[in-house]
Amino acid sequence: MTARPDFFIAGASKCGTTALFEYLSSHPQVYMSRDKEPKFFCTDLKTSGGVYTLDEYRALFASAPLNCLTGEATTLYLYSAVAIERVMAYNPNAKIIVMLRYPVDAAHALHATAWSYRIENIEDFEEAWRAQDARRSGKRMPPNWPDPATLRYGAIYRYAEQVRRVMEHVPEKQRRIMVYEEFFADPRGQYAKLLDFLQLAPDPDAAFPVINGSRGSRSRRFERLLRKPPPWLKTLYAPMRPLLRQAGFSPAQALSELNAVPRPKAALRPAFRAELDRYFADDIAELEGLLGRPLWRQRAGRK
Repeated sequence: MTARPDFFIAGASKCGTTALFEYLSSHPQVYMSRDKEPKFFCTDLKTSGGVYTLDEYRALFASAPLNCLTGEATTLYLYSAVAIERVMAYNPNAKIIVMLRYPVDAAHALHATAWSYRIENIEDFEEAWRAQDARRSGKRMPPNWPDPATLRYGAIYRYAEQVRRVMEHVPEKQRRIMVYEEFFADPRGQYAKLLDFLQLAPDPDAAFPVINGSRGSRSRRFERLLRKPPPWLKTLYAPMRPLLRQAGFSPAQALSELNAVPRPKAALRPAFRAELDRYFADDIAELEGLLGRPLWRQRAGRK
């Protein structure tokens, strides 16, 4: 058993990292930390949840069997300016896995997820995108959300600088940069290559179910009630809040989960989508230069 993970799924958010976490968790020679998103190494970002002391972090792997590879997944590590360097200082032999998705689709998916989990307080993605400048100064932020940087949809998906940090701090043989669209076009073949990178035996029983699909609400009226409860309900709930928080239970979140149903995201307005394509085009071109390969050219409208 080791207290230092052998590999890290470092991001990016909404790029298939939860699926990789689940697929690798089912491998007989892998032990993933009992919690996804420990966030231990991204100390430059203010986050909620996660672990903050070395003892807490090591405890995530305390139950790992002997002769297993250990791993964890925190999608903010790629976005963080310090996490990758700190990871490699903690374990110089660690392998880093990165999955990248066409940034317009990833940003749209992140907003949809943030809204469905009541992190985001602006339901329309285009409006939330326009609010990014105001949010830098703390305006239009969701109540109690700790850091505007983690709701900057544009910055999170400008990959070039983030990948450059990985290339600077992680030796080539210890890093694997994957593409979401390629992985899910051929999950079995791509997963086999990932196992080879990790020097793990093939897993003929591996399955690839859809993980973390898009969600909507059965009842929008009920969802609005959960987001903005009437004053009498807040008064009734107030005496129980400390006990429920101590128990780690959120009634609103539990009810929201019951109200959730699989549902595709609303399509973006064509002119807005074209605007986002242009916004990310120069960063994609820079990323192509770093990786030495074409990426998403048809989707970005580039030759």
